[in-house]
Amino acid sequence: MIIFPAIDILDGKAVRLRQGRLDAVKVYNDDPVAQAHLWAEGGAEWLHVVDLDGAVLGDPLNIDTIRRITAAVDVPVQTGGGIRSMETLDRLCEAGVKRCVLGTSLVSDPEFVAEACAKYPGIVAGIDARDGKVAIEGWRQGTEYGVLELVRELELLGVRRLAYTDIGRDGMQGGANYGAYRALADQVDIPIIASGGVSTLDDIRDLVSIGPKVEGVIVGTALYENRFTLPEAIAAGRGEAAV
Repeated sequence: MIIFPAIDILDGKAVRLRQGRLDAVKVYNDDPVAQAHLWAEGGAEWLHVVDLDGAVLGDPLNIDTIRRITAAVDVPVQTGGGIRSMETLDRLCEAGVKRCVLGTSLVSDPEFVAEACAKYPGIVAGIDARDGKVAIEGWRQGTEYGVLELVRELELLGVRRLAYTDIGRDGMQGGANYGAYRALADQVDIPIIASGGVSTLDDIRDLVSIGPKVEGVIVGTALYENRFTLPEAIAAGRGEAAV
């Protein structure tokens, strides 16, 4: 299982939020590029970069920073936050991003999603949910969509990978929602990247135990707070003993 260390960018800095709340921000590095270097030195196989400004405003503000990250490290970058047009997708791919994550547009603009999947087969559906219901607009707006209902529709549009975040667990260090990921893995046909709540290596091992359908996990606060190291997380993701 791939460990995706997170770099969430807000106001040009690497931060973490609690449950996606912009009034609960903690800055961990004033320079996201320097943070990318740290993760690369720790053995990262991928980086998960989120433009939080873009997620809220609907238009990425940190593409130049993301470009500097892709140029600085020899690690593929997966990014999301405010990607709601083909022009933005093209700009990110030209900036060196290997995989883009769509969010709000999954609900608001299925035609764009289909077009994006046709042009960029690596598109990831970034589904964020609170109490089983999908949230959009940087997690600020709820919908009546159930997670599985939306995934079924997205598969028909060409989506072939899912990143699922349990908003209630995100940044809270209370453990991953193992039951939700196991249930989802049993019901969908596409790979899942888990996100939200990972606080111990056992959380990673539990996700590994679900099987290959959970192909990765995004880890943020636990790494920034030194609950464990990135090499330890990577070893756990591979089913190896701690390094």
